[in-house]
Amino acid sequence: MENRGRKRAELVDQLPPDKRACSLSEFRPSSSNSSVQTQMASTNSASEAPDSEMETSSSASVSGQSEGEAEKDSTTGSCYSNGFDDVKSRQKIFREYHHRKSFRDQGKFKRILSILTYEAESCSQLAALTELCDALPFCTEDSLSSMSLDSPAPVLVKLAKNDSSPDMMLLAIRAITYLCDGFPGSSRILVRHDAVPALCARLMAIEYLDVAEQCLQALEKISRDHPLVCLQAGAIMAVLNYIDFFTTSIQRVALSTVANICKKLPSDCSSAFMEAVPILCNLLQHEDRELVENVASCLIRIVEQVSHSSEMLGEFCKHGVINQATHLIASKSRTTLSQPIYTGLIGLLARLASSSIVAVRTLSELNISSTLKYILSSYDLSSSYG
Repeated sequence: MENRGRKRAELVDQLPPDKRACSLSEFRPSSSNSSVQTQMASTNSASEAPDSEMETSSSASVSGQSEGEAEKDSTTGSCYSNGFDDVKSRQKIFREYHHRKSFRDQGKFKRILSILTYEAESCSQLAALTELCDALPFCTEDSLSSMSLDSPAPVLVKLAKNDSSPDMMLLAIRAITYLCDGFPGSSRILVRHDAVPALCARLMAIEYLDVAEQCLQALEKISRDHPLVCLQAGAIMAVLNYIDFFTTSIQRVALSTVANICKKLPSDCSSAFMEAVPILCNLLQHEDRELVENVASCLIRIVEQVSHSSEMLGEFCKHGVINQATHLIASKSRTTLSQPIYTGLIGLLARLASSSIVAVRTLSELNISSTLKYILSSYDLSSSYG
């Protein structure tokens, strides 16, 4: 397998900065000091004058005060009005900017799609795919509003199958990933155009590691909304088949895909997931907690789904799941599990023991009674009643 470097240019459009700021001086009415001085002068003169003059002075003072307050309210209201106008102005600028950007993006996508559909030269298609992958992460749904996703989906799936150009495969699958990630409903259209079988085929016969990693990313996005389609296309074995070749972060993506599929397991497709049991049981020994929890959740769900069949439950006992699950719930386990997974593993062992004499014998040899005694004696009942 050939591992090739990848680099993607980041294009970021910036909004025009708003240069208007409301100055504090706008909140300080110019006549407030003179109003106060006039009021104080009127009060002093009133103390030396007769009662009639006091009444006249008092009425003048009140009149001056009311006039000053009116001027102050008028000035403050003007500042608030200006602030509101600034907000409306900024919103208008943003709407105009967003509209212009969406219009430019729509034109760009139409041009790129035309090149990918009708251009025969691979170099032109490669340049168009590069431009598409650079643009998609920064686009909104409005950018594609005038162009149905039914147009690019079959083109991208076709290019993802292009064995003659690994770079074109990589970019096409990356564009599929971006579409699934940023545009709701795109995964449904891609599924309709057989994107899942195309991605699974790439993973079952890996030639380029970076192409395989991108396939895993795309399948993880699609499996969130279409787990049954992924199951029927053989996605579980496709993502697990060469899992040891990938880094831990990519292995997490692969197990997240399997976990998404296992959440919706049907009762009539046991052969599609039972063949993955040996690989999953082996992965329970992994040191990465997130990965182990995804593996455990998959096994718990599978055991729940096949609990009616003693034969299928017996298959689990052949692959060391009892040993691994018992180790994980024991107090000396290095991997700390979340409470739902911890409880789920105990339930898994209970289901196996209820249907398989092999499971009972194995649990007895592992001294499960001692482990359960420790769990019961150390369980904090007060936490259950909060």
